[in-house]
Amino acid sequence: MPKFNKNLLIGKSPNSQIFKDYKNSLSSLTKIQWESAIGLVLGDASLQTQNKGKTYRMKFEWSDKNKAYLDHVYNLFDEWVISPPHKKSRISPKGNLVVNWGFQTISHTAFNPLAELFLLNGKKGISQSLIKLHLTGRGLAYWFMDDGGKLDYNKNSKNKSVVLNTQSFSDLEVEAMAKELSSKFNFTCEVRSNKGKKIIVINSVSYSLFRELVDPYITPEMANKLP
Repeated sequence: MPKFNKNLLIGKSPNSQIFKDYKNSLSSLTKIQWESAIGLVLGDASLQTQNKGKTYRMKFEWSDKNKAYLDHVYNLFDEWVISPPHKKSRISPKGNLVVNWGFQTISHTAFNPLAELFLLNGKKGISQSLIKLHLTGRGLAYWFMDDGGKLDYNKNSKNKSVVLNTQSFSDLEVEAMAKELSSKFNFTCEVRSNKGKKIIVINSVSYSLFRELVDPYITPEMANKLP
């Protein structure tokens, strides 16, 4: 962990010596950061490069109602982020005010292994056996917090099925992820269509097993997403 004050970097050029020294003091993601990042990129986080793949950065954005969760993720990647989360406001087509918050990490080779797993010809996808080889209970928790929810939002429902919103992936990738989830964690999974895109449903019979895996990592502000 770097020992000097990050605030000294605010306003400094990425090409300045102090910025370069800071980046050189960082080596790789911690185990916690890596496992969390796998789940976050399976969710809505994106990977970007500004130098044709020499280094990458992670970019995050959530709605105003999830600001507490954004702050949690921001603190999780603290040493990799220089600027605090920034507020984005816009007016929706219906005339409503929409407020989002976002932040991004610095560009660094530490994020290159993530790009190797998730970027295929410059587009977000998944590498072969990604779930099997790299997803842990912690990663599954962040995937769920980022892009999951209940199958049935009826207050009186006894359905404990959990949904992973995988609409940004291809049908074949979703099918592969469902199979790997079933194999690795012994879940009963199925793939369903939602507005023409595929989503993964972890059925009620696997809910207790799902909870055993994710409960140590679900943050208080996101616990309401659980059935």
